[in-house]
Amino acid sequence: MKDAEKGANEHCAREGKVAVIVERETAEHAGGFYDTAVVTAVCVDPAQVVHTTDAFGVLALAEPDIKGALVLQVTSGSIADQAGIFRKDVIFEYRGTPIDTAAALRTAVLSTPAGEKVVLRLRRGQREVRKILQF
Repeated sequence: MKDAEKGANEHCAREGKVAVIVERETAEHAGGFYDTAVVTAVCVDPAQVVHTTDAFGVLALAEPDIKGALVLQVTSGSIADQAGIFRKDVIFEYRGTPIDTAAALRTAVLSTPAGEKVVLRLRRGQREVRKILQF
């Protein structure tokens, strides 16, 4: 796995970007040894990556041609994971407030008090989806 991640990092570095690992997979073969490791990574400009909070658990990308926050990664067990938010979702509304950028999402999440329920709207492919999150 380390070699696969190193390869992704080296590939992205040649483009002047960083690798964000969004999926890891190993294949176990005879004798219990891991023979194959595959990672799926996205090469991004580090200035465009926005981490919300550990509790919310979303790593989002600030893309100038996308209105909203493009989800790159969701932390297992986080609020976003429990609400069913997935990689490639685009969050465009949070607590009734439009989310135009990944930074706006981070600001909105940081202002959410513990214990509050939040309605969030996102685009998943061609569909709009409404999610309720419990902080």
